[in-house]
Amino acid sequence: MATSIPPAGAARSMAEFPLYQSLTTEEIAELNALLEDVSYNEGETIFHQNDLGDAAYIIRAGEVRIWTHDEDAREVTLARLGPHDFFGELAVLDGGPRSASATPTEYTVVGRLSKERMQEFLLAHPQAALVMIQEIGRRLRQTNQLVTQRVTRNINVEMDEKMTIGQRVADKVASFGGSWTFIFLYSGFLLVWIAVNTFVLSRMGEAANGGRQFDPYPYILLNLMLSMTAALQAPIIMMSQNRSGEKDRLAAENDFRVNLKSELMLEELTRRMDRLQNDQIEEVLLLTRHLKEHAPEQVAATDNGSPPTGAT
Repeated sequence: MATSIPPAGAARSMAEFPLYQSLTTEEIAELNALLEDVSYNEGETIFHQNDLGDAAYIIRAGEVRIWTHDEDAREVTLARLGPHDFFGELAVLDGGPRSASATPTEYTVVGRLSKERMQEFLLAHPQAALVMIQEIGRRLRQTNQLVTQRVTRNINVEMDEKMTIGQRVADKVASFGGSWTFIFLYSGFLLVWIAVNTFVLSRMGEAANGGRQFDPYPYILLNLMLSMTAALQAPIIMMSQNRSGEKDRLAAENDFRVNLKSELMLEELTRRMDRLQNDQIEEVLLLTRHLKEHAPEQVAATDNGSPPTGAT
């Protein structure tokens, strides 16, 4: 990253953008003087979600992607901002953590406006604060619309809503064909068919036309019906199994997303703990340095018989 003095000649052309429309040329030049230029390469992170909001940014050149993670741990792009757009102002205004992450999609130069300088400028120029609030409201509407379009639904409910009539029939046939009810009914039908053709029709045939039966042994018509039933039932059952396999695949994908989300949350927690640990180490070093600087004075005061500084 490199820093440089913001160009003053850009004030006139920048007046065409929303943030600068309510400012005069002198006020735009004043704002430029408060900015510190910082450059980022593609893929570098300007700030992470949940980071401390210590500054806002105005894009000088390049493009910045504002993104976050949804409940399935997928990256969701909230906005793509170009030159002279601003971002990062929300955490500066409300004092909360960053609500999203910012990453440049190409080599980008941004003007960094610290929290203190931004607050002083907005207090001196309320019209700029009004424009910024309007832009926040517009982005909030876009985010609400994006959220309503990405509602997470139950996999079973989602697949049931997309089922066709043929798929519903296939599931019903497969469910009935794989039940004890079907086995008992079909076994009873076979026994009745055999009994009727072997005993009842044979005796009636003897009295009527010399013993001719409707389907005599080896029951060729019955075998044909069994073959046709198996031929039709097999592909229907396979259709239902394909749907079950698709449902299992979606469930496995959902489990993967849940695990990925947990991994990302753990990574974020680890990163924040590392930052907290580094802050604590810096505080300990400062305290140690302070004690080393004041220790000789206390020792000298003790040798002279006077109480150390701060003693009572």
